[in-house]
Amino acid sequence: MTRWLPDALRPWLGAAMLSLSAVWVRLADVEPLRSALLRTAYALPVIAVVMLLRRERRWIVPGGLLAGALLGIDFMAWHESIRLVGAGLGTVLPNLQVVFVGIAGVLLFGERPRRAFWIALPIVMTGVWLLGSVGHPVVAGGSMAWGVVWGIVTAIAYAGVLVAMRVVRRRIPIDAVSGLWALTLGATLATLPAAASQGVAGPAGWPADGWLVALAIGSQVIGWLLLTSSIHRLPATATSIALLTQPILALAWGAMLLGEPLGAPQLAGAAIVLSGVVLAHRGTTTATVTPPAG
Repeated sequence: MTRWLPDALRPWLGAAMLSLSAVWVRLADVEPLRSALLRTAYALPVIAVVMLLRRERRWIVPGGLLAGALLGIDFMAWHESIRLVGAGLGTVLPNLQVVFVGIAGVLLFGERPRRAFWIALPIVMTGVWLLGSVGHPVVAGGSMAWGVVWGIVTAIAYAGVLVAMRVVRRRIPIDAVSGLWALTLGATLATLPAAASQGVAGPAGWPADGWLVALAIGSQVIGWLLLTSSIHRLPATATSIALLTQPILALAWGAMLLGEPLGAPQLAGAAIVLSGVVLAHRGTTTATVTPPAG
């Protein structure tokens, strides 16, 4: 689907597409459980067509479905965070997954991060505290602190996704499309009961469904495939720099397109968090680059 694009261009376009994810969520303006479900449900037929065109045979990946269930939890938490703190800051917080993946590497795989990783932890926590204490929610009566908490839950859940997929790929050789299918199917199966329990499992109506289709195709399919198809073909530094543009662009889109408040305290908190994330990534023992949760 993305083979005609030069490898060097793919991560930049993928990061740009994913930077719009939270914007589309806010423009849809529906219940977080509904948008979390529909973004995956609307993406499934598109990915199925790609699977058929590529004559993929691996339609069921048990470990991938488990990772997808974690992705569903990630989306439900993330969309709630976006509702409270906005598209910009809501996209910054999930990047904390780098920290939690590093901690999982220590606890589960016996990895030994370099000193930079441990130095990054208090830096990241300082940025998170700053965002939670001085930021302003974008919804009337909302809690900035709870928005930050949901953002941290998002990062933890997505770290679980990455760790689970790491284990799956050690056992089963799957490509980007098969992996995306397994993740999206698992996420749909996980979010459906939660949305149904709240009576929000159906279509949202126009124009909300239009924004959710844009989210499904633009981010869930095209953005992810652009990134995952380039991560293993380019140097880690190149894709790392490209991925860092995603939260920066999201902050810009939130301010310019949605009028989200972006004062000095919010910018400082976001900058501290992202600085800590970059430092944590440099301090991990593995050199792989992982796509963001968008």
